[in-house]
Amino acid sequence: MKLYLISDNNILATRWMTVFADAKAVFMKEFSVECENDSIVFISDTIVNALSEQEIENLFSRRVMLLSINPDFTQAQNFLQMGAMGYGNAMMHETHLHSAYQALTEGKVWLHPDFITMMISKIHEIKGSQEKSLHLLDELSKREREVALMLGEGASHQDIADELDITVRTVKAHATAIYQKLEVKDRLALSLLLHK
Repeated sequence: MKLYLISDNNILATRWMTVFADAKAVFMKEFSVECENDSIVFISDTIVNALSEQEIENLFSRRVMLLSINPDFTQAQNFLQMGAMGYGNAMMHETHLHSAYQALTEGKVWLHPDFITMMISKIHEIKGSQEKSLHLLDELSKREREVALMLGEGASHQDIADELDITVRTVKAHATAIYQKLEVKDRLALSLLLHK
């Protein structure tokens, strides 16, 4: 699967090309339909904001990661609704860039952990109390239920470990079991399930 890096900012272009040197990425200064359909595209929000509606539709037929110098929660929501599979800071640490690339390669959505926490908080504000969804947790153990509720509220693994006096590794093991039992892929999906 080919990786395209698209930016009109030379500093970003140089950084991204360095980070993805092993991926043999193709750099472009603007989006083109020449980008293969079965490809991953890391693109600056400034480029997308200048595209026509038809070009945007064409772009989002690929696996697209939007990157912004000034990331914004509302912008992230809008791009995800348009079909983006990821959103983050254009200058985020290279480990996050690699993590995003891996997620998109696997067909998964990627967001910076801070945005996931913000989305979960937003869902909770909109949907209100989760008491009506507690029956969904019946198949979980008592400890898994505690962890699930805290994950659904946006608590980090470390916060949960501190609150329940267990290790972060144990929290991650519980989270994995919870996602499998409830057939959700991540904490965002869990929060959506709990607050529907």
